[in-house]
Amino acid sequence: MTTDGVDGSFPIPPLAARIFAIAAASGFDARIVGGAVRDWLVGRTIGDIDMAVAAPIDRVAGLLRDDGLKVVDTGLDHGTVTVVENGQHLEVTQTRVDLETDGRHAIVAFSDDWAVDAARRDFTINALYIDEAGRIEDPLGGRADLEAGILRFVGTATRRVEEDALRMLRYCRFLPHFGAAGTDDDALAALAEKAGLAANLSGERVANEMSRLLAGPGAAMAITLMQDTGLAAAALGGTLDAGRLTPEIDQVVTTVFGRDDPAWLVRLAMIMQPGMADSLATRLRLSRWDSRLIHALDRDMADADAGDHVYALTAKTWRQAAWWRCQADVMPGGGLPAACLVVASARAGRPVDSAHLADISAWLPPEFPLTGADLLSQGVDSGPALGEMLRAAEREWVERDFAPKQADLLVFLGFDHAK
Repeated sequence: MTTDGVDGSFPIPPLAARIFAIAAASGFDARIVGGAVRDWLVGRTIGDIDMAVAAPIDRVAGLLRDDGLKVVDTGLDHGTVTVVENGQHLEVTQTRVDLETDGRHAIVAFSDDWAVDAARRDFTINALYIDEAGRIEDPLGGRADLEAGILRFVGTATRRVEEDALRMLRYCRFLPHFGAAGTDDDALAALAEKAGLAANLSGERVANEMSRLLAGPGAAMAITLMQDTGLAAAALGGTLDAGRLTPEIDQVVTTVFGRDDPAWLVRLAMIMQPGMADSLATRLRLSRWDSRLIHALDRDMADADAGDHVYALTAKTWRQAAWWRCQADVMPGGGLPAACLVVASARAGRPVDSAHLADISAWLPPEFPLTGADLLSQGVDSGPALGEMLRAAEREWVERDFAPKQADLLVFLGFDHAK
């Protein structure tokens, strides 16, 4: 089905326009497809643009290179390349059919049938196309579903998730944004029946989807659905508490950390069970940096009352508590104490005082005035004893509200500071 566009024309970027022209000159069809069309129709900001071409991808890649474009073979096994020009990039995929699927990967083949290409997509609202003239191609009624707030799998929901279990996580992520009519019965049944398949997904794919899910508004709804269907346990190996992600505290996280890294890890630490940092870091195959961060946010809370941590970070001596958290240098700008406060508050079910959060976010830890070189100059041998003395001096310095100077700390350690 072809329909006219909405008010105004789809803003086709220069790189897409160039690919359209190359396709037309070579005698095959090309269309913009998926999320960009969907988001444009509902007035959302258009993100990355994907295109589909009704020609074998190796032929298309050759034509694009012959025209001077940079082509990166990012997914040839799936019929996909990435085209780059002047800082722009977009994915180009051949129209295709799935030959074999195992819940994680698909073996695909070229098909120049646009209806077949639409039938293999995940949701009807993602099976929307725009041609070079700006006409909308809507073979599966995705536009009507979009307008009605219906998030629906293409074809049979069970079959779609058997083909790729990641689609269950995508359903949960998209529901708060495009499912105003509520959960589709077929989708809900498929998620509950097939949730176990998510255990076979790679950690990298799950992490990528969770980072996008937890970065967006409506994450609490998505997490609730994951929890209720058993998807959270299968995909992550544990339970999540969506109730901690209240609108108020979610807004706090957004205000302080935005919606990109590391905000999604702060939200994950809020809703995971205390002590899950190890298993989640392993399951999601987190980078060393992200693994250190989630461990720092989970630190000491597995065996202690989260309320104790809230108190430590809000009492008169909060700077001392913040100092020790700053030693885990895992957040840009030294934002770890603020993140710890938000996580502890969420776990304890307590509101966050915005004024205090601003103070702790802006606090810059002072510089410890004593170094190993200072102790070496006092005749201390390099080794474990030197480290113990530094740690003892640091504790004294922190407990005295960072007031002692270098000379004071040397006297505390028993040295003549004038030596």
